Amino acid sequence: AVVVGLDSRLLIVPLGTTPAQQRLVVRATSFAPQATNGILRLRLPQGWTSTPASVPFTLATRGDKTSASFVVTAPAGRTAGTMEIGAEAQVDGAVFSRDLQLIAYPHIQTHRLYWPAVATVQVMDLKLVPLRVGYIMGSGDQVPDALRRMGVNVTLIDDEMLATGDLSTFNTIVVGVRASEARPEFVANNGRLRQYMEQGGTLIVQYQQPDYVMRGLPPYPAQSPENSRVTDEAAPVQILAPKHPLFTFPNLITAADFGGWVQERNLYAFNTFDKARYTALLQTVDPGEAPQDGGEVYAEVGKGRYVYTAFAWFRQLPAGVPGAYRQFANLISLSKAPRP
Repeated sequence: AVVVGLDSRLLIVPLGTTPAQQRLVVRATSFAPQATNGILRLRLPQGWTSTPASVPFTLATRGDKTSASFVVTAPAGRTAGTMEIGAEAQVDGAVFSRDLQLIAYPHIQTHRLYWPAVATVQVMDLKLVPLRVGYIMGSGDQVPDALRRMGVNVTLIDDEMLATGDLSTFNTIVVGVRASEARPEFVANNGRLRQYMEQGGTLIVQYQQPDYVMRGLPPYPAQSPENSRVTDEAAPVQILAPKHPLFTFPNLITAADFGGWVQERNLYAFNTFDKARYTALLQTVDPGEAPQDGGEVYAEVGKGRYVYTAFAWFRQLPAGVPGAYRQFANLISLSKAPRP
């Protein structure tokens, strides 16, 4: 009769000694030919609450939709771990708790895909500092959504802002995957980004295709003529500079933060780079291959800082990998970290 869904399938909640609140929206769609009355509510972990506890709804006929907003409160003293929040609609004593995707085209049979209306909650030891982050989207990823899940103030930088805006309003600018291939204005305004760093800004560049180095876009010489990648998501990772602020501020990063990764470690790492100006931060290796240390490098540019990070954050953050959130929090916080 009714399908229900959530506006987010992942919540990130930091540990803390005070209650923490998150907003969740539950949507409902009628598949009944007659009017449907019921209530929407959440199934919560023990000790968690929502305001309101439930919301009544009426759907007049098939295809009608509605939604309800809930403020979910995680209790003080919560422990780290993975849990779930479910959404459900109660109608005439029956409970509906599945979402639906309809696949309908004239040339194929109609298909309906059902799955539980559930959001995964990751409670983790995650520290943040107040920041204003600008994000230059590349070919498309979900990293800005992940930043917002952490409570970060993030602004998508459009072409006009990239060309003429005041970039100094951002503590940190993050460049999305494959931006040098997908965003001509990113390439055209590389000089403005260089100036942003020289005046004190922090630029975090995620993996780029080889054209990134062929165009001379890194601040100092580097080479990436081929796709140097580590495909084993469980490949060992060695922290080469454990006292670097990227591993100490505001979260202390250890080998445990590379556990639970999905699909791969990194891709399009630097093959060679100016080791007098870049500091190699991480080393990893696929079985039977030579160790790779160009997957994440740091450099100082004028008063500012630069990081090229080929590690697959764009895969880990949507998957809710706790160590990825902790490390990305450190990456964007570099602008406020002490100098290495």
